[in-house]
Amino acid sequence: MNGLGDFLEWQKNLSTKIEKINARLLETVYCEQEELYSWARYTIEAGGKRFRPLLTILAYEIGCDRPYESILDLAAGYELIHTASLIHDDIIDNASFRRGLPTLNVKIGVNNAIVVADYLFAKAYELGSRYGPVVSKVMADASTKLAEGQILEAINLGNLSLPEETYLKIIENKTARFFAACALGATIAAGAPENVRKNLTDFAYNLGMAFQITDDILDIVGDQKKIGKPVLTDIRHSAITLPIIVALRNASSAKRKVLTDALRGAQDMIEPDLLRSVFIETNAIDYSFDMARKYTEKAMESLRGTGKSPDLNLLMELAMIVIERIEAMS
Repeated sequence: MNGLGDFLEWQKNLSTKIEKINARLLETVYCEQEELYSWARYTIEAGGKRFRPLLTILAYEIGCDRPYESILDLAAGYELIHTASLIHDDIIDNASFRRGLPTLNVKIGVNNAIVVADYLFAKAYELGSRYGPVVSKVMADASTKLAEGQILEAINLGNLSLPEETYLKIIENKTARFFAACALGATIAAGAPENVRKNLTDFAYNLGMAFQITDDILDIVGDQKKIGKPVLTDIRHSAITLPIIVALRNASSAKRKVLTDALRGAQDMIEPDLLRSVFIETNAIDYSFDMARKYTEKAMESLRGTGKSPDLNLLMELAMIVIERIEAMS
């Protein structure tokens, strides 16, 4: 078993924690306004990996010996911010489905979906504030970087000369810094030693970089049924990711035209297999996987010297899943 199967097995070992996370999320979004509660509940019950709250809980347990229920509010807060950002992404992308269900913007309209996202953000920050101003600022700073990353990505849609460094800044702000904030906020709340805070924060940051690069690769070569979402989405929206940057850099004139036509809106007239062949022949997939692997190795190295615990082993297993996911498709 590898890739998605391994991740699901990893989640299964944490099923009790996931159940408590889900329960806390539903408790948090409850309000007397029936429609708002129903719509907020819809987004939560649609599912998701719950990776961010799990990372928060595991980092907290490594940082102290108190019960993980003490950090559930912060874990839920991070998940609510992530969920709200997905609602915004779906609105921006005019997406119709997420996790196999109609998106909120399709179900209730764009205006109402924006309000639901605002509501989730507000609830998230209230949860974060329960852990004091330092943790609250960590959460707010991560959300700020998330917004910066989204805007940087938006203003570079269709930019065929996007530098690799700018792409890395986009995913750093959108994904890696938010992962790092989950670990940092949890270890601050735990009162963990400085070296533990740094090690776990570095781990989460590098794992976030690896995860996002891998997701961008899977958007091109992944199996839609296995990954649970449409593929070639980045190309349809003219989003320039690492594989696209490398393919444009290495492609012959003919192959470059295939890709640029797709990025400029002619993708419906191009066979997906032909499009994917451009990425394979230009070494774009291997190059991107190599970079994801390097970030994963950095993540694992960050955990060395942190000590030993069942929770640390779970984080190491997660990093190994990323490597295996990469190697399985290399």
